[in-house]
Amino acid sequence: MNITRRLFVIQLFISLVLVSGMFLFVQWYFDRGFIRYIDEREQQLTDSLVEELSMIYTTDGGWQALSTSPKRWLQLVTSVTGAPLMGERLEHRAERLRQEGWPPRNIKPSPAGLPVPMEWRIRLLDAQSAMIYGPKDESLSDMERRPIRGNNGAIVGYLGLSKDQGVFSAAHDLQFSEQQNQAYFIIALFMLLLSAGVALPLAHHLLRPIKDLTLATRRLASGDYSARIQHQSNDEIGQLACDFNELALTLSQNEALRRRWVADISHELRTPLAILLGEIDALRDGVYTLDDNALSSLQQEAQLMSRLINDLFELSMSDIGALDYHKVALNLGAAARDAIEGFASGFAEKAIVIETAGLDETQAVVFADPDRIDQLLSNLLHNTLRYTDANGCARMTLMQRDKRVYLTLEDSSPGVQAAELPKLFDRLYRADSSRNRKTGGTGLGLAICQNIAEAHSGSLTAAPSSLGGLCFTLELPLITEETV
Repeated sequence: MNITRRLFVIQLFISLVLVSGMFLFVQWYFDRGFIRYIDEREQQLTDSLVEELSMIYTTDGGWQALSTSPKRWLQLVTSVTGAPLMGERLEHRAERLRQEGWPPRNIKPSPAGLPVPMEWRIRLLDAQSAMIYGPKDESLSDMERRPIRGNNGAIVGYLGLSKDQGVFSAAHDLQFSEQQNQAYFIIALFMLLLSAGVALPLAHHLLRPIKDLTLATRRLASGDYSARIQHQSNDEIGQLACDFNELALTLSQNEALRRRWVADISHELRTPLAILLGEIDALRDGVYTLDDNALSSLQQEAQLMSRLINDLFELSMSDIGALDYHKVALNLGAAARDAIEGFASGFAEKAIVIETAGLDETQAVVFADPDRIDQLLSNLLHNTLRYTDANGCARMTLMQRDKRVYLTLEDSSPGVQAAELPKLFDRLYRADSSRNRKTGGTGLGLAICQNIAEAHSGSLTAAPSSLGGLCFTLELPLITEETV
């Protein structure tokens, strides 16, 4: 069963439960409300009749006149119940009452399930509970009696009302109640069918974005990264559609980067390889003489390829987190001082003056791998040595703030345009066209440095330098008890 059918069945089941519950509750409430309505109505009628009988007793001075006038009794009872007898019907009923007593025998019975008319259940008793109008042998225990009082407040008689057992014992058998229940059942069935008719298109409407998401996911899995979902809403499905579109965009960008990455690597490897093959062919054809200069050129191209392959391997290992890090408590200032000393002769050859600040004064201890930190600092110093103009200057500064340590390396011109700064850490990227393969690097060193910084819970950023060149900032957390 697919989701559409499941959702349809769930909605239909909920509608069935609600409609059935409503039907049973309305049926139960109506049956009891109908009985209560009959009780209240009979209560009002008996109160009115008690007042009339009290006035008749006072006017007549007793029950004698009323007891000998069946016609008057019939008029009184039927007028109170709202169906007064008149004319020949009144005369005929009065005659039967004289002969048969109250209530008359052989009265046409009520339809099955309907209550016995109230006028046939009314009884009149005197102050001693002797029957004036009613069966002489009727039990008083089955009768509800209301006292009739005279002017002085004394009880002069009782108005009795015989209970209709059919109404109180089986209200659901009442014809009117059955008709109402049938009407409720038809309404409930209609509402259930209406719910089913609404549930199916509603299920399709709710699941349409999910179907779109399914189709778009299949397109995405097949390699079509242009798949997008056009669903504008602020609900969870709309958020899911936005997340899917973000995922598709990210995959598209990653695919473009992968293709560019493969193309760049191919280009970087193809160039030195083509030079190697060309020089080898020239040596074989006798164009070049196999001497120290030729061997040096071949070695240079081979070293470039080796360095590029090593950098690619190291960067790929760093990306997947497979580089080994043996972290210990490390004095970053001392590590920076050692790295600078390793490049002292190189800076001296180009007459580049390197200044330091805070390396010895600041006790910046970090939890880091000494070899990786040395690799990072060496790459940065190597870039400074390679690209800074002769007779220039460089400055390395160490300071700490808010449990973080900041190591900056600035150099003099040439600089890099502001638009090029975010791309410096891209793989195989060179900001200066003069940075060729002979004098420049592989374009992977800064990417490796950034990965090393992030592996130490830090960051490496580039910005313009106040000296006219570039300023690299390494930010690392200071060592804490939790770090160790």
